[in-house]
Amino acid sequence: MNNFIKGILYALSYFTILPVKLKHFEANKKFYKGVVYGVPLAGAILGIITVLLYIVLPFPIIYKAIFVSIIYLFLYGFIHLEAVADTIDGYFASLSNKNIYDVMHEPQIGAIGAIGTFCFLLLKILAIGYLLYMEQYLFIIIVFILSRASIFGALELEYHKKSKFIASLQDSFKTNIIIKILFLPINILTKFILNRIKKQLGFLNGDTLGFNIELIELILLNIGVLLC
Repeated sequence: MNNFIKGILYALSYFTILPVKLKHFEANKKFYKGVVYGVPLAGAILGIITVLLYIVLPFPIIYKAIFVSIIYLFLYGFIHLEAVADTIDGYFASLSNKNIYDVMHEPQIGAIGAIGTFCFLLLKILAIGYLLYMEQYLFIIIVFILSRASIFGALELEYHKKSKFIASLQDSFKTNIIIKILFLPINILTKFILNRIKKQLGFLNGDTLGFNIELIELILLNIGVLLC
């Protein structure tokens, strides 16, 4: 198995709770390139699982829509929501004289971060549940892919010097013209969001990248709700 495929499998194991195991790999450029492409693929797989669960589970429709929306959060291990909490804590730390980077890397989250993350959760569950109820299955899958495909544009920006994993992804991945055209609106939105965050925090890191994924997903889901 070449390292590109192993990188994709690593992304699936890291960004989801799917039973994907990868024991041996060489962390070279092909591997990290596979990781980058594996992130939106994870979104596609999680979207398909979410939709299928909604279709096959024998619960009442409204309950099922909410229940499956919550399951989706478990399917990616809440990893991006943890980044939401850290980024919110970092934002409010930037309004004082605290060390923003240290605050964002504390193992516990602050009260404001917890409240902000709860709001994200609530809005996300409501939006996904409503779209499932309205049988907008393809739209949901596309949103889960596009939010994670924002990594393509995000890797074109500069990150904190301690963000070694992101630096490895950037070193291995160069956005080609096809990806730039295909994901142009998402890339524009991504850079707008992350540049605003960088202006406030003074840096970007893995947490801000995860926050961007969550925010774009929430924005797209609510656009879908408005259009239904």
